[in-house]
Amino acid sequence: MKAKVQNLVFPKFHLYQPKPYHPKWQGLHLEAAKLALKIAKNIELKKPPLSGTLFQKKRFLALIKTLKNLLINKRRMVKNDHNFIPLFYIWTMTNQCNFLCSYCSNHRGGKYPELYRQGFTKNLTTTQGMNLLKIMKEASAIYFCGGEPTLRPDLPELLNYSTKLNMFNMINTNGSLLGDLLLNPRYRKFLSQMDVIIISLDALNISEMSEIYKVSASLSRKVLRNILMLRILQNFVNFKLVVNTVITPDNIEESFDVLDWCNDLGICFSPVSGNIDHEPDYELLKNPRYQALVEKILERAKHGYPMIASPKMLEHLLRAKGVLCHPKVFDHIDYNGELFWPCKAYPNAVMINIFDYKNVDEMHKAAKKIIDATNFHGDGANQCQGHCAWMQNVVTDVYARALILGFFDSGILNEIRELIG
Repeated sequence: MKAKVQNLVFPKFHLYQPKPYHPKWQGLHLEAAKLALKIAKNIELKKPPLSGTLFQKKRFLALIKTLKNLLINKRRMVKNDHNFIPLFYIWTMTNQCNFLCSYCSNHRGGKYPELYRQGFTKNLTTTQGMNLLKIMKEASAIYFCGGEPTLRPDLPELLNYSTKLNMFNMINTNGSLLGDLLLNPRYRKFLSQMDVIIISLDALNISEMSEIYKVSASLSRKVLRNILMLRILQNFVNFKLVVNTVITPDNIEESFDVLDWCNDLGICFSPVSGNIDHEPDYELLKNPRYQALVEKILERAKHGYPMIASPKMLEHLLRAKGVLCHPKVFDHIDYNGELFWPCKAYPNAVMINIFDYKNVDEMHKAAKKIIDATNFHGDGANQCQGHCAWMQNVVTDVYARALILGFFDSGILNEIRELIG
């Protein structure tokens, strides 16, 4: 194992050109490698046969459920009923966060850590969390997020339970705590159970990171070290590592460097332009440097560099064009177990207590009587009035095309392949 780690400690950069104000990568890589070796003694390192394919048992079962639900939802689409069995659901596990990102948004005009300080703190208990997972098991995947989901002390227990339900597990985290947590025996199975780990990274300049995140330089440095540590551990545990960059007017130039850095290191890159509530930042979209960055991202995607989605999907996302959102392709559940219906960004969303229902279908049928989610996206009197351009909105558009055009003509199978990798 040590030999394999050494091969990864000092990669040569070709696309990325280190800046004087960026970290000294050799030292940071060495620190990450030492941490990876410590963690390797603590975690489940088993990498099963065919683990890099769809044939891993849990992933295979999640895929079968996805295809089954796709057929059910296709029949509903034919009837012009957009009350779908969700492809996945997003669970805001807590509003608590150890960062205060400049672009942070709960899609309703609030920042998660500020909401937490204002008293929106009553998270579900572990038992309630498991009940939530059980109610939502008809979906194929769960997206753990926050706030900062790794601040929940029961995250390993909840992940154990979602894995038993054969859920496809994804997490969105700032990554700052993972190095310490993975040394905890309770996190022994974390990497082997998590299918996709998405870490926010919006600059390589530690001073700029600290300004964006409103944290100390040492904590910003941990984010970079932990990404490098996870990259090493990928060789021994099967999970997909993704870096998510929110592009804003303030970090465009650093976003070029993050793209090059990820491409050189073989880390999957997931870009998104900053939105303002339920609208894209239209001034950003017109910025010539932003447009140049988008062109570079799309060109890299076409040349096979690992990206979270296909070039076509990335173009819709980053240019905020041609996106027809179908909000019930996914469900967004808040920290207290309430479902935003039809979607979180809608100012007049109805809050549905999921614990009042036995399953997703029963919950959706009750919610539909209050607001019908069919043809909800748009500028009409009974529509959302929004034009969100987050990744989940583009996913709903691609999924809906699959319901109309079929598996092969829509390109959805290619998008699944890009995600699972």
